[in-house]
Amino acid sequence: MSRLSDSHHFRKTIAGVCMIGAPLFLLIAMVIHPERKSDVGDQLAVVAGEMDAWYASHLIAAIALVLAVPAVLGLMHMLREREVAFGHVGGALALLGLMATTGVVAIEGFVGWQAAASPSPEMTALFERITETTGIVVPFFVMSLGFAAGMLFLASGLYRARAVQSWTAAMLAVGAVVLAVGNAAASDLFAILGGAVLFVGFVQVGRMVLAESDEEWEHTPEYRGSRPLAGTR
Repeated sequence: MSRLSDSHHFRKTIAGVCMIGAPLFLLIAMVIHPERKSDVGDQLAVVAGEMDAWYASHLIAAIALVLAVPAVLGLMHMLREREVAFGHVGGALALLGLMATTGVVAIEGFVGWQAAASPSPEMTALFERITETTGIVVPFFVMSLGFAAGMLFLASGLYRARAVQSWTAAMLAVGAVVLAVGNAAASDLFAILGGAVLFVGFVQVGRMVLAESDEEWEHTPEYRGSRPLAGTR
C-alpha cells in the first residue's frame, strides 16, 4: 500500500504499464478485426457472420484507447525538461486524436454490431448515415489523424532530447503514420503493420520507464551513448 500512496512511483508505474498495454491491446484488436468493406451492406454482412469478433475487436480497441492516454501523458512527462514544446504540442495533438478515435470506435463498432444483430432497413440506414455522412465522418476522421501528428512531435522531441534510442523514436513515428494510413485506406495489412511497429517502439520506452528509479523518472532521461544534435543541448 505504501507504493500506491507514493504518487511519483504510482505515476511512473502506470505510465510504463500503459505504454506496453495500450499498443498490445490495439494490435490484438486489429488482428482479430473482421475484414473491412467499403460498402455498408457488405460490411454488415461481414459483421453478421463474425459478430463475436467484431464486438471483441472494438471492445479491446476501446480499452487500448483508455490505456493510451496515460501512455501519451508519460511521453509528455519525459519531455518536461528538454524539448518541452515538442512534448506540449505532440501531447495535445495525440490526445485529441485519441478522443476522436474513441468516437470512431463507438460509432463503427457498436452501432454496426447492433445493426447486424437486429437487421432491418432502418438499422441499415442508420449505420449508413452515421458512417457515410460527411458532417459526421470528416470531423472525426480529421481529428483522429491528430494521434499520428502528435506522435511525430513526441518522437521528434524524444530524439532531440536524447531521451531514447534513435530507432525507438523512429518506430514511434513510423508506426503511428503507417497505422493512420492503414486506417484511412481501410487496409488491414497496413494497420496491423503500423500497430506492430508502434508496439515495439512503445514497449522499449515502457520497459525503460519501469526500470527507472523514482528519482530518475522526475527528470528527462538521457540515453547512454546518444550524441547531441547540432544546435541542441
